[in-house]
Amino acid sequence: MGFTHPCARPRARALPSRPAGDDVTPAGPGAPALARGQGDVTGASGPPRPPSAPRDSGGPVEILPFLYLGSAYHASRKDMLDALGITALINVSANCPNHFEGHYQYKSIPVEDNHKADISSWFNEAIDFIDSVKNEGGRVFVHCQAGISRSATICLAYLMRTNRVKLDEAFEFVKQRRSIISPNFSFMGQLLQFESQVLAPNCSAEAGSPAMAVFSSRETKYLSIFWYNNPVCVYLSALLVSQALT
Repeated sequence: MGFTHPCARPRARALPSRPAGDDVTPAGPGAPALARGQGDVTGASGPPRPPSAPRDSGGPVEILPFLYLGSAYHASRKDMLDALGITALINVSANCPNHFEGHYQYKSIPVEDNHKADISSWFNEAIDFIDSVKNEGGRVFVHCQAGISRSATICLAYLMRTNRVKLDEAFEFVKQRRSIISPNFSFMGQLLQFESQVLAPNCSAEAGSPAMAVFSSRETKYLSIFWYNNPVCVYLSALLVSQALT
């Protein structure tokens, strides 16, 4: 059982059912299934890395009819973007270039893929951007370097706020379409805090306090995925507990 907020939960809208087929949605009719990948690429300082084709040669995946998710490789393929009717891109990276600024509308979210990055401060801005493009009849492609952590986090936040659903439901929905998504430990924690704001916006600060986030059995279930066999995550979890008890 998960943590139940003391305030009444707003009525949630059901997410669309999963399309038939493989565990990822091909990028349009006749497109090959997206290749499975390895882990995400941690954003590092330095010159942009050239996108590589093998991992994502199948194209972006459709999350919603107006929202697509993928990698820097997809963002460099104008033919793929045009075939999907993409009109705007959200670049969730500090070092991936915007290849076609004269052709598409761009929104840059310059965050690294590490435990220090504050991606949650961009959630509402990114969501509003997606809704703006949607309302104009356009389509948004969200990408980072690998399309696994940062861009997936933005898509999860969008589903959570616009459909008023919990993180686990949004996560399963996106993972069915792009099976390699894996937001880092810190981003999962920020999404869990965002969930408490989305589902109980009128609750007191205590309901979303660090102590509640650390010791809720449901949060522990998801964050524990990133703890095992990772000394950095073990350190971070200990730090969170320490902060919660002070």
